[in-house]
Amino acid sequence: MALFAVSYDSLAILRDFAAAHGIDYPLLSDEGSHVMRALGLINERVQEDHAAYGIAPNPRHVNLPYPGVVVLDEAGAVVQKRFFESYRERDTGSGLVAQVLGIVAEPASAMPVTEGVVKARGWLDSPTYAFFQRLVLTVELAIAPGFHVYGETAQDGLTPLAVEIGAIDGLEVGVARWPAGDLFEGVVRGTLPLTFAAPPGGGDHTLDVTVHFQACDDGSCLVPAMLRLQVPIREAPLVGRTLPAPGASPAPAPPATPGATTR
Repeated sequence: MALFAVSYDSLAILRDFAAAHGIDYPLLSDEGSHVMRALGLINERVQEDHAAYGIAPNPRHVNLPYPGVVVLDEAGAVVQKRFFESYRERDTGSGLVAQVLGIVAEPASAMPVTEGVVKARGWLDSPTYAFFQRLVLTVELAIAPGFHVYGETAQDGLTPLAVEIGAIDGLEVGVARWPAGDLFEGVVRGTLPLTFAAPPGGGDHTLDVTVHFQACDDGSCLVPAMLRLQVPIREAPLVGRTLPAPGASPAPAPPATPGATTR
């Protein structure tokens, strides 16, 4: 991870930031933005981007880097790039590590729910959410031996596997991803990206997750069924600020350190 800073005293800024957040790994300073320019990461349309979100112009907000993550393998070759269309959006730290390394975290709090021959669990890659942070919901199905469920291309008249999320103000739901194949047996996991785009102060939530499916064996199919999962998520506190009460206007950001720009 690199934190870019442009300042007459960037080292002090990085040192104070690391101390405030308990960071014990090196942070990089791109004095003069040479590396960002070489990699093509300079956003020369910051003012236009801010205007699209209703943010007032600020003369210090120029030539900022596009936020994103470049993943390297042990040989230093780029194997993955993670950049979102919105400059505000971010992966969670734990979710980023899990996705890059292929780690499947199974929290003990993911209580299973059973309907007929199918058992389901659901969990998020982080117990908390922050403003415009990308989280990933994992839905796991355990299908009884001898049975299967169909994916999106189910035969005519059969109910395909699908996940529905109850409406929450500001919640943006992406497209579910399942393993390759149209017929699932045993244990299958799918993921669904979620972004909490409402202003800070939305409070804690419980995701109402409905899984639709139809279980079949080699000779016949059961009636279409559904499983409802309840997945809690807490709002993370703002760094250096107090979260507004739910429904209240968010508090203004504190003034930045003179001469410093960080992302």
